Amino acid sequence: MLILILQILYGIFFLTMFLMSIFIIYHIVFYSYSTPSKLITLLIFIPVAGVLLFTNAVLFSSINLENIFSGLLP
Repeated sequence: MLILILQILYGIFFLTMFLMSIFIIYHIVFYSYSTPSKLITLLIFIPVAGVLLFTNAVLFSSINLENIFSGLLP
């Protein structure tokens, strides 16, 4: 039960980070001072955010939560 709760909390955390990234992209697109600055910022932000989200999800899924919490679970 504890593992399921942690996975749900991580899912909420991951969804929040994804939505915040979309929020930032929206503001970059609509509130940039100029088109070159918009393009440069998007070319930097989107790949970096994508790699960070992807590696975070891969690393979390590789954690063996049952092994970590084996002493706590009945």
